[in-house]
Amino acid sequence: MTETPQVVRSYLHELEGALRGMPAAERQEIIGGVREELTGLDEAAASERIELLGDPAFIAAQAREAAGDVTPAGRESFGYAVVASLLVAFGGIVVPILGWIVGLGMVWFSRTWSVGEKLIGTLAAPVLGAIGVAVSLLLETSATAESASPTFGSSFSFAHGSLLIVPVVYIVSGLWLLARARRTVRPPA
Repeated sequence: MTETPQVVRSYLHELEGALRGMPAAERQEIIGGVREELTGLDEAAASERIELLGDPAFIAAQAREAAGDVTPAGRESFGYAVVASLLVAFGGIVVPILGWIVGLGMVWFSRTWSVGEKLIGTLAAPVLGAIGVAVSLLLETSATAESASPTFGSSFSFAHGSLLIVPVVYIVSGLWLLARARRTVRPPA
């Protein structure tokens, strides 16, 4: 059994990303057909065949057009992905908590991102915030009263301070979601 050349694995991976948002049956049929075209070819022959097949984004656009779906990500446009990402990043700062909830809701109803990307965008901030609070509480309980922070005084709680990480992580998550959307949905020309 011969190993699949790297160029084939890379091409199929890029094609899977380009077809994200299409119905699973259609997506698997296209990927299966392309995989069959490239099976058994060596690196050089596979590279030539890939050149003939064309760019994965072009294949995905043709498949969507044939299915009557002319927007690149399925239902929504690039603008929708931008608004959803920016709400995740900055919505909670503009409208505390509610802004993030609206942004995350838009992300979850979108077909732009995979389930894994949606989970990362949703859970990164709360999980890292909870870990920060837990670590801070452990450190505080082990510290003595004499080692209180000279800068913030003894009333400052490092557990509360570690919650400041949540908005920062939401900003990073939102910008990461935006970057991932740019790979899936092409901005209008």
